[in-house]
Amino acid sequence: MKRVIIVYLQYPEPGKVKTRLGESISDESAAQVDRRIISRVIEQVKSANPDIIALAYDSTERAAVIREWLWPMLHAFPGETRWYSRSDGDTGQLLRTAVAAVYESEPAAKLAVIGTRCIQLDQKVWDNVWPNLEHKDDVVFGPATNGGYYLIGLTQPHKSLFKEIPWSTGETFSRSFEAATERGLRVRQLSERASVNAATEWETTSIEVNKRRCVFFDRDGVVNQSPGQGYVLRLEDFHLNEGIAEAIRWLKDRDWLVILVTSQKGVGKGLMAPGDLEDIHRFMQRELAVSGSAFDGIYAYTGEFDCQNKPKPDPQMILAATESFQIDPRRSWMVGDADRDIAMGRAAGLTGTIRIAGDKPVGAPADHTLERITELKGLFERVL
Repeated sequence: MKRVIIVYLQYPEPGKVKTRLGESISDESAAQVDRRIISRVIEQVKSANPDIIALAYDSTERAAVIREWLWPMLHAFPGETRWYSRSDGDTGQLLRTAVAAVYESEPAAKLAVIGTRCIQLDQKVWDNVWPNLEHKDDVVFGPATNGGYYLIGLTQPHKSLFKEIPWSTGETFSRSFEAATERGLRVRQLSERASVNAATEWETTSIEVNKRRCVFFDRDGVVNQSPGQGYVLRLEDFHLNEGIAEAIRWLKDRDWLVILVTSQKGVGKGLMAPGDLEDIHRFMQRELAVSGSAFDGIYAYTGEFDCQNKPKPDPQMILAATESFQIDPRRSWMVGDADRDIAMGRAAGLTGTIRIAGDKPVGAPADHTLERITELKGLFERVL
């Protein structure tokens, strides 16, 4: 039995986001707010530890853009990621298709379908959803304050729950609830949660994620053993450094974000396939997750002609993360083993830099230098 979460989203394109979201701000600002809301939802979905995250989106024309935008967050997810799109039909048609596809491959799955307007998907929600689906109920609803629902949990496809429903109205939840009870299904209703549909609502509900603290990590030589002048090309050559999991866990226990920013030009040089890099990072995340130390996001410059990221010491990867994760650079740090890591952190306006000493030349002194990774947790305890 697998736990699966389907996230239904619409690409936040300027001029096409929710009407109320753009009432008091520009189209571009409204799209930016929408991107932040969706990023927060994806982050909370990952924290629910499902086996599979499936993205159901509204247009095949935006597939490449959507995948590129969400890649850093989903690349950090140690489980499986799936994508479903629609080129015609309504919301119900897309959801029926996505739900049916999940159950075709995973007949025993416990499935939760969510939208992207609720950013209060805390652990309490999932502590109610999974046990009830596994032991008691056929359907679990999470009603939203606007008359819709932020979540529907299922044990079977129940296609009828997505037919003839007035989507995006104040009757979405009530009509869906009626459809379930009329069919004799065992239904549970969770507590009501707020739905973010206006910029002012986002400002109110996002207080807890504004100005977040983050430590950015280089990979080779910091997170894992250095490959020397080459690259880690094979899974069997990737070995976590002693002490890295403990250092990251210390941060996460204190609500710091941890994000990987790495250069992996072996992909662009044709020495390894993009899928090989994804396999290595998935393995890394699973190993770190055992101790609660998985990265929240992964940004990689691969050297491919169409790579969305820029090479170090350009601060682009850090700046992209600060936007997606609502990070305050003035409260954040960089840990690396090379001049380009230190220069990158400074160019991004981070408050401090930490160098792990090795055989690389030093031309850009860091705020702190350590001889080995095992000293990192102790430094965090002293300076953070």
